[in-house]
Parts: sequence; C-alpha cells; structure tokens
Amino acid sequence: MASNISDEAQPMKIVVVGGAVGGVSAALRARRLNEKASIILIEKGHYISYANSGAPCVVGGVIENDTFLIHQTAAGLKSRYNLDDRICEDFDRDLANLVQTELLKNGVQLHLNTSALNIAPGIVDDGCFVTLSNNVNVPADLVVVGTGLTPRIEIAEASQIECKNGIAVNEFMQTSDPDIYAVGEMTGTKGLLFPMTNVLPQGGRGSQQGRIAADHIMERAVPHRGCFATYSCKVLHLTAAIAGISVERLKEIGHYPQFVTVHVPEHAGYYPASHQMTLRLAFQADSGRVLGAQIIGRSGVERRIDVLSTAVQSGMTVFDLEALQLSYAPEYGSAKDPVNIVGMVAGNLLRGDLHLVSTQQLYNYLATSQIIDVRPREDFAKVHVKSAVNIPIDTLRDNLGCIDKQREVIVYSRVGYHSYLAYRTLVQLGYTVSNIDGGLKLLIEGGSGPDLLSCKSS
Repeated sequence: MASNISDEAQPMKIVVVGGAVGGVSAALRARRLNEKASIILIEKGHYISYANSGAPCVVGGVIENDTFLIHQTAAGLKSRYNLDDRICEDFDRDLANLVQTELLKNGVQLHLNTSALNIAPGIVDDGCFVTLSNNVNVPADLVVVGTGLTPRIEIAEASQIECKNGIAVNEFMQTSDPDIYAVGEMTGTKGLLFPMTNVLPQGGRGSQQGRIAADHIMERAVPHRGCFATYSCKVLHLTAAIAGISVERLKEIGHYPQFVTVHVPEHAGYYPASHQMTLRLAFQADSGRVLGAQIIGRSGVERRIDVLSTAVQSGMTVFDLEALQLSYAPEYGSAKDPVNIVGMVAGNLLRGDLHLVSTQQLYNYLATSQIIDVRPREDFAKVHVKSAVNIPIDTLRDNLGCIDKQREVIVYSRVGYHSYLAYRTLVQLGYTVSNIDGGLKLLIEGGSGPDLLSCKSS
C-alpha cells in the first residue's frame, strides 16, 4: 500500500503486509530507493523472513541447524486434498515413473491414489500410526505433512480486491486497488508463454515481484514479464528438473507440441562415473520454438535445465540449441552436450530426417507394422517387444530381404541411437519407417507398456 508519490510535503508511507521472500524484497528495495520513506512491515509469524525451500534439507540432515534458514527475525494449515495415482504430477507420467522407480528400489513404500485420514499416537512407544483412506495403517516415527500451496486471500476478498486464482495483479504488481500491491505466492500472474493465470511457489519469483512493486511505487515502471516455472528436485540419487510445463499439460490447455526424448551421458562416457540422463524437449511443430523441458538424471541436470529454461524464455528454437557452444571438459560434459543432442534430434524431426512414434502410440502399430529390434541378439533374448524381429544393426544390410517394403517398419534400440542409424538406412532404400521415441529404455522404465514386452524368465 502506498501514498501518492508526488506529494513531497511529507515522507512516503509504505505498508508491507507479510514477510517471507516477496514482502522483505519489496521493503528492502523500497528502502534502497527512498531513504526518507516510512516503511512498515507486518508479519504475524515469529520470523519475518526465512528460506522455506531449505526446510527439507534440515529434516534430511543436510543442514544441521534450522537457524541457517532464518534471514530476518522481528526481535533480533489449510491443506489441499488432491488425490493422484503417481508422484511428480508436474512431469509427464512416463518420466515421473523414473522417479517412482528410484524410490521403490531404495525401499520407499508409496501409497498412491489415497489420502491420510488420521494420525494417532502409538500405544507402546513414542511413534504413531497414519490411517489412510484405503484402511491401511502406516506406522511412523516422524510424519511430514505436505499440504501443497493454496493462496490465503480472505483479507483481499474482504477488501473487495479482485481475486482470480490468487490475488489478481497487473504487470506492475498492482491489484484492482491501484494503491495496494501484491507479490509472491499469493498472486496469480499471467504466464510468460501462455495467457493462463498461475500461482507458482518459487522464492525467486516472489523476490523479483517485490522488486518490481517497489520500483513502481517509486515511479520506476519495470513490468513483470510473466511467470515461468523452473525447478529442480533431489530424489535420493536422482535429480528431477522441469522448465515450463509438461507435454501432457500443454495438450490439456489446447497446445499440441512436438517432443523428443533422448538418453544421453551427463559427461563423456569414457570418464569415470558417467550415467545417462533422460531429457525430453517440447517445441512448436511449425517454428521449432522451444516450449519446455524435463530432465531426470544423477548429475548435471540442474545445469542443463537452466540452459533450456533460458532458451524458452528468450524464444530460442531447436535449431539454436543445435548451435549452442557450451562449456566442455570430459568430467563435465561431452563434445556434443545433451542440450546440443536434444536440439539435433528435434531438428532432424522438423527437417523430415526422422519420424517418431511415442511409446504410448506403439499399440496402434502392432497389428499392421513390422517391428524390428536392432540390438545384439543376447540383449534381444533378455527382453524385447513381443512382436519384434531381431536384426542387429551390423547385419541390417545383409537382411534387407527379410523386410517387407509394402508394410510400415518400426525400429527400436535401447536408447534410440542405433535404431536411428537403421532408420536412415531403410528410408533411403525406399522403406516407410518410424523410430520409437526414447527407445526400449523408456518403454521399460517409463511403464508405458509392460504388456508389450516379452522377458526371459529368470
């Protein structure tokens, strides 16, 4: 809330309701711009500002003392019931399944598509029991209640301030009352790429909005460009990261992008401890403009997602990603960085040098198409698509007579690279061919089609 800045007879009066990241950012920015202003910050909690994103690090023992999270002190539960049958709901379902698999193989039990009804103390010890809606009682020593984010807008509504998926604000963080500003997780702001209003629980966003509000109060018109979600999440040995929104979500809001999925080493394969990361890129079918990205991997994920987030926000295309020149050393990357590779695969798709079918679409091709597995015979014997014929890539040219030119051909390999080589060979010989996006690895680990697979019994 601000008084008229043009009134120089008395100091400007600014009242900030709520601390945390956004409120403190606005108050401090206003002070840096106007030493004479009267600034009052109201916060009902004990701590005016704290790093709430660091709370899991304290519980997990990474940070020993929670006082490290507290930025400022005054002296020196509304839960969301949203049931789902998976974790990582912001990600596409098959990529979320990679994270779910990581949890399961490390002994984490998942109770999905259910909710907690009651937390009761234990009878014998200091533990407790959590009663679920499926009548399962889960014993626990510690219960963490993650309620999600729902903006508390009661005061705004009582003040007749417009609210729409949070408090409605313009590009300068002004509410429907021009003398009242709102910033942070309680505001609903338009997306950077799409006009829908979003509430994003990100500390950096609140800090930026607080600065924008303070600038506008001080007659410095710096508009907010729109919200764009980018975050990384540590899950045991994996990091899951996303920039923008998933392919599934894009389709829900009426956009039907192209997308590619690649599995690439986080750094040079010959350097020790190299692991593959799974990277999915969504982009416009006509222009190639990058719309979003998702990455699951062990290391180097946060660096690539920041590059791709910058690409989205700056309007870059997949062809720009092909040409990016990024830092390279064997312990950090490869001569062709994962960002370059996903751009090249997407570029091949748009140029017509590649045609893909998704793992979900594979069902539609089984009855009429020839499925060819180009992996080595010993790998084929362990697991393969049920109707597939095994023609190893090195023997492909010697077995062209086994492939019917009158029927469409679907090729696949473990991650999609060798099947791409087979694709290029067959297409130039007059065959109609498609490659499976993400290869057999995504088909297995993404959980898209366990009934499609034939596995060797142990």
